[in-house]
Amino acid sequence: MKKLLYTLVILSFIVGFCGVCVAYDESGKDISCDSYKNDYEDIIIKKGNENEKVIALTFDDGPDEVFTPQVLDILKKYDVKATFFLIGEKVPYNKKIVKREKEEGHEIGNHTFTHINASKKTYEEIEEEITKTQEAIKDVTGEYPTIFRPPYRALSRDLCKIVKEKNMNIVLWSNIDVRDWSNPGVNNMVNTIESKVENGNIIILHDYNTVRNNKSQTIQALEIVIPKLKEQGYKFVTISELMEHLKK
Repeated sequence: MKKLLYTLVILSFIVGFCGVCVAYDESGKDISCDSYKNDYEDIIIKKGNENEKVIALTFDDGPDEVFTPQVLDILKKYDVKATFFLIGEKVPYNKKIVKREKEEGHEIGNHTFTHINASKKTYEEIEEEITKTQEAIKDVTGEYPTIFRPPYRALSRDLCKIVKEKNMNIVLWSNIDVRDWSNPGVNNMVNTIESKVENGNIIILHDYNTVRNNKSQTIQALEIVIPKLKEQGYKFVTISELMEHLKK
């Protein structure tokens, strides 16, 4: 028993040293904790003001040469502003699209350089991914992003520390994830959003899809759900605007 406990203590130390909070009880049961997140509550954004009918549409994994322009066309048609979290390595190949995002009033955020799982990476690897993406976006827009979204919603103490040191906010999402990357069906996506939408929601979508066709399910769903939500009185805002509403 002592040997088992000794092994578990050593394992806990090793994993904890790598940036993941892990603990075990006397029986060896994993009672993992995320207590470090409490230290960074001030930079983690999950939702906006629940007293106002505001919504933030966010798009991950772009820019995409086919789908992103279609998303931008729909947003322009309905006079909606959104936030795009970009993959750094895609930016140099899609500079015109990134410039269009900025010129049309949308917000641009950092989504790492190669879409890593930060909870499985070292401090140095995470910092390089974020920094390279910051530089790639600044090279096109002239500005460093102030918001960051972790792929897979994966967090670690190292990630939080790096983001805070760069004076950025970590942006997650609220209760709506239609998993559009899995192509669940246009009606399914629309119904999920309509049935779960709440004041201050941050909705996660993707302007990239591995299924290549003329029009992704996400784009088809946007054409339906945006006018419906506007009819219900919802105002679409960027993440920075959503954060401003939190201060009211």
